[in-house]
Amino acid sequence: MELSAQQQHFFETFGFIALPGLLAEDVGGISSEFEQVFVQRGVIHDGTKRSCIVPFIDQRERLCTLLDHPRLQMLIGGLLGEDFNYVGGDGNYYSGDTNWHSDGFHRVGKFLKVAIYLDPLGPETGCLRVIPGTHRLDLEQNWEARKAGQSRELWGIEQRQVPCLPLSTQPGDVVAFNHNLMHASFGGSTRRRMFTLNCCRRCDTPEEIQDLENYVGAHARFWIDHLHSETMRATASTARMRHLRQVMEHEAHLPALAAKARAERDEPSRG
Repeated sequence: MELSAQQQHFFETFGFIALPGLLAEDVGGISSEFEQVFVQRGVIHDGTKRSCIVPFIDQRERLCTLLDHPRLQMLIGGLLGEDFNYVGGDGNYYSGDTNWHSDGFHRVGKFLKVAIYLDPLGPETGCLRVIPGTHRLDLEQNWEARKAGQSRELWGIEQRQVPCLPLSTQPGDVVAFNHNLMHASFGGSTRRRMFTLNCCRRCDTPEEIQDLENYVGAHARFWIDHLHSETMRATASTARMRHLRQVMEHEAHLPALAAKARAERDEPSRG
């Protein structure tokens, strides 16, 4: 099984792709492991604000194997190339609205978020909303859709009224999108479960390496010294290590930045 040329073209054009039921056969075990991560880390979600753990799948050996899953390998490899880098991810209990934003602003390199949903979500109950095409930074000077977070000032409408595509999901559905893509969610409950795998295309140029190092450094806000856990590395096959090695070679600056963040902040970032 592999992505079709049409699916790849769709992603390049619109900045996302939704694959209903991609992990439906595995969702029961995945959900149980999701809960165990929060128990293991002693994180109690009270619903008042988002709870976030970074990195996430790295916390449990069974979840680490998602990076080896043939269907996720097909998806990520089909969009980034088979030698893609795994650059960590987060696990979340979401609470309330998430306003319009993008996860990156990458003019070089190519970063992908793979989002895995564990609860039924619809347009008015917190599903992901996207503005197709907003990953195209080359268009931003002529198309102001990337300014959706300023909708009231620019267009006189609330953020939840911004024209967009809602992506309803069921447990086991997977949505992958370019980090530059504008996205949001509105109207959801206080216990929406979703976790991610973040990946990027293998870096070859000095500019791409610098972009990767900037991305790694930004994770200091989570008070982590490495993008991958010891569990992820210790259980890695030769095939998995291919997706870890370049990141490991370019994260030496992270511990000092994380130490600075610990000194300046009362708690790690929640997203």
